[in-house]
Amino acid sequence: MADHKPPESLIAADPESRLAIGHAYERALFGGRMDELAEYLTEDVSYWVAGAPPIGGTWHGRDAVLHAFTNREFGLGAADWGYEELKREWSAPGDDRVVVEIHERSWLKSDPADVMDQRTYSVLRFRGDRIAALEDYSDAEVYEEFVDRHRSQLPKFRGS
Repeated sequence: MADHKPPESLIAADPESRLAIGHAYERALFGGRMDELAEYLTEDVSYWVAGAPPIGGTWHGRDAVLHAFTNREFGLGAADWGYEELKREWSAPGDDRVVVEIHERSWLKSDPADVMDQRTYSVLRFRGDRIAALEDYSDAEVYEEFVDRHRSQLPKFRGS
């Protein structure tokens, strides 16, 4: 009886490989290198962000996810932000995911006294050596309250 092995595309990368892929994905994302970022994602990737649109939502498929990243379709959008990272801790629990625990503070440079203190858990779910799903768990209410205070300063929310 021959050994039966699942197809390579279904074998989850080992924890060290998943972490390395996650770090490479993040470097490409933060560097704005969307062509490189696309290489780390499955064609049918999904991206879910906590909160109701336009702060949160779900995007399906590589093109839609890349478009969402490029155009900052989630969160508070593009603005002149100040930022301080307090914690970024990576782990590879289970056999198909990487979790990034992030604690950060951000503020509009036009109002540095109003600081958002936010914790986010980003979950990258793998299929083989590619990311098949991204999930960002954060307190959307923190963002909603910030929009209420700064709507006119946030291009994404002006006029709404």
